[in-house]
Amino acid sequence: MKKMLTVVTLAICGLLGFGLAEDNTKKPYVIQRGEEALEIIDMPKSTVSDPITNSFVYIDGEYIDLPYIVSVSNLAVCINGRIVTNYEPWVKKRESYPRRTGITPENVARSVDSEYQSLVNNLIKGVTFHFYKGGQLNSGMDDGSGALARMNLARKAIKGDNQAKQALIQEMRLENSLSTVHPDWIERLANNTKLEARATKILEAKREHERKEGKTP
Repeated sequence: MKKMLTVVTLAICGLLGFGLAEDNTKKPYVIQRGEEALEIIDMPKSTVSDPITNSFVYIDGEYIDLPYIVSVSNLAVCINGRIVTNYEPWVKKRESYPRRTGITPENVARSVDSEYQSLVNNLIKGVTFHFYKGGQLNSGMDDGSGALARMNLARKAIKGDNQAKQALIQEMRLENSLSTVHPDWIERLANNTKLEARATKILEAKREHERKEGKTP
């Protein structure tokens, strides 16, 4: 009888332990700002995309090599493990009177999920993205010529061409974040052989296709 009671007790403890473990996984995500605590109960889906082999992605002036994997981590959207959009600083307490609520603890999950899906869809299409401090730029489709033009600017810049350097900084939208990017970002871009090979291959394939179609001599 004592042995049976012990077994039953252990079973109950096991179930309780499982319940506690399950409860721990459901702890709300809390954003702490001084004395204010914003509780996010409805968190975004923890999602990871399939590898994407289209598009060109630049983060803080640095070309990110293929493949691209988009993921969600807490309130941030990442590409290849690097945060490109973090919604946490934008979350504000919902006010009772304004019509425009912005991003709140109640709707931030929807915003993150939407951002994730939009990035995946655009990268599959072949869109070029520049991510920089405070934002992102969708510069459309690139047949390889855009990437090669950026490399050309970088090569001119490292040779002392200040006009080319400023043009590259503006194109990459780095005017307000030069102090936080890699100090050798221009050299790294200028000497990125993987980017050059990929862009050249895409551009040559396009020209060959046009030649076969009779669009070029």
